[in-house]
Amino acid sequence: MMRRFSNLFLIVSFVILYSISTVLVLIASTGKTPLPVWGGYLDVGIAVLIAFTGIMIHQRNKRAPRYDISHQIAIYLFPVVLVGMWVFRNSIDFNILLPGLAWRTYFFLSILPRGINLWKLEQHQ
Repeated sequence: MMRRFSNLFLIVSFVILYSISTVLVLIASTGKTPLPVWGGYLDVGIAVLIAFTGIMIHQRNKRAPRYDISHQIAIYLFPVVLVGMWVFRNSIDFNILLPGLAWRTYFFLSILPRGINLWKLEQHQ
């Protein structure tokens, strides 16, 4: 029998996996030497887990999400990321950073409203 994960577990797992994946792409794009091969495999494995938890969060949320929180986060997140890339432009490999950051940001902001709905649902139960 398959155990059903709690909403809180899924949300926390998604955020932790997303954070680890983002740290890996930052290390890969700023390191003087390339990541070892296992680092790439680890990142792909984490990306699969991020997608799995994100899809589970998306499927559990039956209510229409409120996108205002994603909009507010994006308003602050994008300028911070852009300024950070400008400040560290001499030590960043943009060929690694930009594609990795693009899908992570898109997926995070796509799942965020549904995750917040589940978080609120978990608190009311």
